[in-house]
Amino acid sequence: MIIDLKKYRPHNSTSFSGRPQGMDARRDSGIPDLDEKKDETVKLVIPADTTSFNPSFFLGLLYESIKKLGLEKFKAKYFWEFETDNEARKRALEKNIEDGYRSANNTLNDKNIFSFFS
Repeated sequence: MIIDLKKYRPHNSTSFSGRPQGMDARRDSGIPDLDEKKDETVKLVIPADTTSFNPSFFLGLLYESIKKLGLEKFKAKYFWEFETDNEARKRALEKNIEDGYRSANNTLNDKNIFSFFS
């Protein structure tokens, strides 16, 4: 299965942001149903002109899947494709995705900035 994320990015924007927008994309793309299909992998395609993929959108789109499947199974099922040929942009987007995974892991483990002061 391929999910082209371009349709979930605002028309005059080059970035994905907002947890509610990620949740809308989750529902519209059918990700909750895809989580149930054990043998199906999913390619998440980030369009070439994308400059940012914020953790807020990432969490809205994928947090529930990571919570349900666990990070290891999630990463075996969901793959990223970056359409850009610009290596610097691709590295920046890969870092954005890593930040999304870190945010998901912190949320799963009930960690936030205030955890450091406890």
